[in-house]
Amino acid sequence: MTRRGFTLLELLVSIVVTSVVALLVYGAADAGFTTRGRLDRQRRELQTGRAVRALLHEALRNARPATRADDGAFVLEDRRDARGRPADRLTFVASGGFPPLTDDSQWTVSVELGDSGVTISAEPRGVRGARSRQLARVAGATGVNVRVREMNGSAWAERWEYLSIVPAGVEVTFTSDSGVIGVPLRVALPLGGAP
Repeated sequence: MTRRGFTLLELLVSIVVTSVVALLVYGAADAGFTTRGRLDRQRRELQTGRAVRALLHEALRNARPATRADDGAFVLEDRRDARGRPADRLTFVASGGFPPLTDDSQWTVSVELGDSGVTISAEPRGVRGARSRQLARVAGATGVNVRVREMNGSAWAERWEYLSIVPAGVEVTFTSDSGVIGVPLRVALPLGGAP
C-alpha cells in the first residue's frame, strides 16, 4: 500500500522545527531593534552633549570683565550637595553675538545644578522685565565641578575671589552617579586677567 500525505508525528515535528526557527528569528530581530534604540539614544545624548559643550565654550570665550567695580562679572561658588557631590554654581557676564545669545546686549550666564540635571541659563543685562531663559540642560548630570586658572596661569583653583575680572581659563566637569561625563571642558578666556 502506498502512503499519501504526512503522518501526525511528521506534522508535529515540522511545526516544532518551524516554531524554533521563528523564535530564533524573532529574538535576533528584537535584539537588533533594542540595540538600534540604545544606539539612537546614545547618539542623541552625544549630540546634545556636544551642543551644550559648544554653547558653554562660546559663552565662556566671550566672558567679559565688569564695567563697574561693584559689578560681579565672574562669580564662582564652590558648593557640594547633601551627598558630598560637587554642585558648583558659575555666573559670568558674556557678550552676545552667537546663537541663542543675541548681540544687542550683554548676558548674565549661569551654570548650576538643578533637580533635572545641570542647567545653563542666560538673562540679558540692563533690560527691564527680561526673564532668564534656559539655554541647555545636561540631563543625567548629578554634579558640576568648576575650576579656574589663576591670572598668572600657573595653577588651577576651586575658588575665585576677584568678582570684577575674569580668570585666565575655566575648566568645567560634569559628573553623574557613575562618574565623569565626557572629558572636562577647558576654555582659555581671551580677556582673562584684564580689568
